[in-house]
Amino acid sequence: MTDRYRVSLPEKFSFEHYEWFRGIYNEAIIACKPVELICSKVTFLDSAALGMIASFHKGLKSVSNNDLFVSSPSMYCDELFQLANMYGRYIHLQPVS
Repeated sequence: MTDRYRVSLPEKFSFEHYEWFRGIYNEAIIACKPVELICSKVTFLDSAALGMIASFHKGLKSVSNNDLFVSSPSMYCDELFQLANMYGRYIHLQPVS
């Protein structure tokens, strides 16, 4: 498995986490690695959180050409990513190993 910058998203991920997520974004850009968002505990995402993830992908791609992966998405999170058409466009699903 490639070396990745791993981030566990909080159970309720919303605009309230903007500053925290911005810090994660900056650290990931400096690390210059693909990023893995661990979503196993996520039970709530708002539209701002989806926007932050999409922006994270765009910034990561433009600065380092690395990808953004999601691992172990909760059922809620997986359904929301599918409905929002995030897979393949902004994020990639990390295969179970």
